[in-house]
Amino acid sequence: MIAALRTRWPRARFWLNAFVLVAPGWFLYASLTPTFPPAWPTQAAGPFEVTPTPHDDAGPYPHDGAHVKDFSFRFCDDCVARIRMAYANAGPEPIAVLDGEDGVVHGHGALQEAHVPYPSHPGPEDRLWLTVQEWNGTLHRLAWPLPRPTD
Repeated sequence: MIAALRTRWPRARFWLNAFVLVAPGWFLYASLTPTFPPAWPTQAAGPFEVTPTPHDDAGPYPHDGAHVKDFSFRFCDDCVARIRMAYANAGPEPIAVLDGEDGVVHGHGALQEAHVPYPSHPGPEDRLWLTVQEWNGTLHRLAWPLPRPTD
């Protein structure tokens, strides 16, 4: 038995070392080529067209005492410069006043992202709401139905 372990250990050590050498490249490739779920339908918020995309198919995660889900928002070309502020939330109705920084749409260029406050168990009346404010103060709101959670 001891002799068998002595002959297997060098071979196992070889494969363990090979894994340690290959693993960083594998994880780097996986982190640089993420796969995202399909984008939700494009809608118009006043003069702006917006396409939301969730970052993953997982449910919301706890963050600072609330549940949030990460979304990307792709705005039409040259629209971001005409937007003063945009924020998103998920629930039965849009939030009237932004409280805190969760939900603020931020980023660079036409692709923006937000940590959207999200119900832990979305109901049939819940929607993803996006509020867009232009520089002249005009508000535009639009909503997408939330997908039903899978059991």
